[in-house]
Amino acid sequence: MRYYKWFWTVPLGGDFDAWGTSTYFLEIGENAYTYRQIELYENGNVLSYDKKHFSDDYGRLSDQPIKDDNLEEFEITEAEFEYVWNENIPMNR
Repeated sequence: MRYYKWFWTVPLGGDFDAWGTSTYFLEIGENAYTYRQIELYENGNVLSYDKKHFSDDYGRLSDQPIKDDNLEEFEITEAEFEYVWNENIPMNR
């Protein structure tokens, strides 16, 4: 597994625009698909997705392979990902 962190400067839009910007944390397998994903929003909202909960009214687990040769700058440690995954309570679970 590889772990990545992306900061999105663009809000979701629509009814969720007031949530503000977000930071995405992804756990990606060797097949380039996302296994776990947690999203932290500027207003404090948290969403998480995995195989047990892959979609809801707010969004979904990324369903496209993450393939890019320039991902190294976004890579984080497994420990950082696990900390964020375990220390935040998602509102959609």
